[in-house]
Amino acid sequence: MDTILWVIAGLGLATGLAAIRSALKLAKQVAQLKREKYYSDSRLKRVPEDIREAVDPLRYHLAKLAAGGSVSREMILEGRLFLDVSAEEAQTVIDREGEGRSGKVLVLDVRTPKEYAVKRIPGAKLVPFEELDRRYRQEIPEAMEKIFVYCMGGERSRSACDFLSRRGYTNLYNIREGLQGWRGATEGEGELRLVQIQSSRP
Repeated sequence: MDTILWVIAGLGLATGLAAIRSALKLAKQVAQLKREKYYSDSRLKRVPEDIREAVDPLRYHLAKLAAGGSVSREMILEGRLFLDVSAEEAQTVIDREGEGRSGKVLVLDVRTPKEYAVKRIPGAKLVPFEELDRRYRQEIPEAMEKIFVYCMGGERSRSACDFLSRRGYTNLYNIREGLQGWRGATEGEGELRLVQIQSSRP
């Protein structure tokens, strides 16, 4: 009789352990499903924004074309508001156009006046990023064939290109490495002038 009771107890214990394992496994699967639902919900919330980001360039391009302007084939195919180019690619075009002084290319520096004074691409026009919204209409001709935009490392110029492209400019080329990647000629003071305060003591 004792043996039967031990067998029943053993079976009960084994059944209980199996039930606990099943419950733990089920809890893990439920947690995984919750995580997947959270990520799916997050992705679904982004869908309208993703669609807008994909469609916006086409809307701006169509508006430009409807107004009689032009948009490069590459920008339309890539669905881009502006193009990124290397400093070397930009230099090739700027040097070629600069030789003939064609007036078709503008080099736009969006750094601060101090940075501009120290070192800049020859002939670059300074419109600091912080002043872009006030000055772009009067100082950045939309009719230029190409506008190369640069800063020190590429971030401010990318933001400037995004700003200008959403206001109808379809001729923007962001120099992605900025002045840091530029190997061509430069002009400027060459170094920051720091004010030195000298003691009046003897």
